[in-house]
Amino acid sequence: MCGIGGILSKKNENVVPLVGSMLSCMINRGPDGAGIAADEHSIQSDSFSNLRYQKLSGSNALGHVRLAIVGGTCGQQPFRSCDGRLTVEHNGEIYNYKTIRKRLMKYHKFTTQTDSEVIVHLIEDYFMKKNDLLYAIKRTVAELDGVYAFVVKEEESGTLALVRDKMGVRQIYYGENDRFIAFASERKALWKIGIKEPTKRVLPCYAVIISPDGSLQEFKIANLPIQSTKKVYKTLASAVNIYEKKLLASMKKRTQDFDKVGIIFSGGIDSVIIAWLAKKMVPEVICYTGGISGSNDILYARQIAKKLDLKLRVNELSQDEVEQMIPEVINTIEDTNAGQVEVAIPVYAAVKLAHEDGINVMFSGQGADELFGGYPWYARVVEKEGYQKLRDHMTQDLLLLYKETLEREDKITMAHSIEMREPFLDIEVIKCSMSMDLKLNVKGATDTIGKHIHRKLAQKLGIPKNIAYRIKEAAQHGSGMHDIFDTIARKHGFDEFTISRRYLDVIQAREKIGSSQRYGYLFENEKMWIAEPHVQMYLDSISKTLPTFEQNLVAKSNKR
Repeated sequence: MCGIGGILSKKNENVVPLVGSMLSCMINRGPDGAGIAADEHSIQSDSFSNLRYQKLSGSNALGHVRLAIVGGTCGQQPFRSCDGRLTVEHNGEIYNYKTIRKRLMKYHKFTTQTDSEVIVHLIEDYFMKKNDLLYAIKRTVAELDGVYAFVVKEEESGTLALVRDKMGVRQIYYGENDRFIAFASERKALWKIGIKEPTKRVLPCYAVIISPDGSLQEFKIANLPIQSTKKVYKTLASAVNIYEKKLLASMKKRTQDFDKVGIIFSGGIDSVIIAWLAKKMVPEVICYTGGISGSNDILYARQIAKKLDLKLRVNELSQDEVEQMIPEVINTIEDTNAGQVEVAIPVYAAVKLAHEDGINVMFSGQGADELFGGYPWYARVVEKEGYQKLRDHMTQDLLLLYKETLEREDKITMAHSIEMREPFLDIEVIKCSMSMDLKLNVKGATDTIGKHIHRKLAQKLGIPKNIAYRIKEAAQHGSGMHDIFDTIARKHGFDEFTISRRYLDVIQAREKIGSSQRYGYLFENEKMWIAEPHVQMYLDSISKTLPTFEQNLVAKSNKR
């Protein structure tokens, strides 16, 4: 895991100092190394503070800060291809890098043991065949098993390509002004150098090609396995068996070579399954929970961890601690959306403990609800609109995870120099979930439990039935955040009487983030899922006090 950034000048300016400023915003994303490549020259160091880049100059430059997960201390980026024609920087993990590396070593010289270096040589291999950068990227992405955002520069022409993985697990943003085009792992790096909102994000399965003249084009480079395949698992036993096979493989590739990992743990079945499997694959597993003191998530996390003999650390927050944490979290996730901030606080609290313990890789149960029908309103969709509409909604929810969940949690963990891994979002797990008869997971209009294949697998793995079938509250409710946010907002003078008609119009114009905000509330209690306007107004007011927070972000409706 890392932080990447770069600039292409429109006026032939030296942009290296600006790239240095961008990296300074993302030091926590890469405490183990740094590098900048400008024109045909580059410089690297073991840390950003030791990176002496002042002598470099160039009208386009790539910058990188590294969190060393694979490859030890030697692995600073950007990388150059053997023939010097390509420069690459990468953020993410490539799980099949050893297989790819073994094949490429016959023709390419590797200088590190990192997974990232296989990308530059794989692109080089295909680029040599057709001298076509887009072709090389498509062929490379087809071979990579992992999560990534990477940038490729073709040195002779100066063309840049920004690439994002199929599920969008790793993000990259870009924007421009009259002086330059810039891109980075976090928006605050763009704001730092004067790029204003609206900025854009590279979409999952896409590449953005930036030509030397400053023109930008989007190209689809891959497809997701979101359509049901010809083979459909119509019995519970067959579905559980294929799911077990794919999930175990997903966990194995994500836990290999680790002695210690952390788990974001709420006591819900998703995090329980991840922790249970990790315990069988990694010598030391520590679960981490955050929430209001006395909240249900903390209560159940303790009970379940004890019953399953899982090591657990809990960050119990008071109202004052939540209030103090809100500005920090808004700045970290670069968003004031109440639903996002409410969910982010307990995750942030848990990750903070993991950082104190020296954890550098954590696991999350994200994606299980969207894949296996876990939201309570899914049964209502069946009742009112039928199973095909439910499949459409679930697929939409899955495809929007990149901006509704994954970017938020990447920023939270990387703010603490920790990488997050999401085993349920493995492409093979997604494929098998799409091959299951949906009625096996959501058994009709009255089935508010859902995820039956998921829960049956938990039992097969040895998890007691009462844990496998426990109905868990949503994170903002189970952790106690939803109610405490209302209390804090009122404490600061924000209530129903402070809301103007104009502000209500602003809220209404904003993009709805999350399945519950988009349509779930139509089938459930609206007050549970839609933040009160005075709470949203309070959070927006906080953003105006943050010096690094771009104020235009509060008012915009960014659909990308």
